[in-house]
Amino acid sequence: MDDNDPRRYDDPIWYDRAEVDEPPGPILNAVAYLFLLLLAACAIAVQLYWLPNTLWCQIAGWIERRRVTSTRRL
Repeated sequence: MDDNDPRRYDDPIWYDRAEVDEPPGPILNAVAYLFLLLLAACAIAVQLYWLPNTLWCQIAGWIERRRVTSTRRL
């Protein structure tokens, strides 16, 4: 793994894994994976927070398009 490796953004301790001197210990690995779980939970929470707004916008757009097409037929 080097500085230009895109996988380094998925691993918070990528530099410790890239160095061959001493591998990261189990506690550091556990903290890194807990951090990744926290980031994933935050991303899910943001998606769920914006879900009602997204659904409402899609439904409102569908209703608006339906009204426009129904008025054109009359």
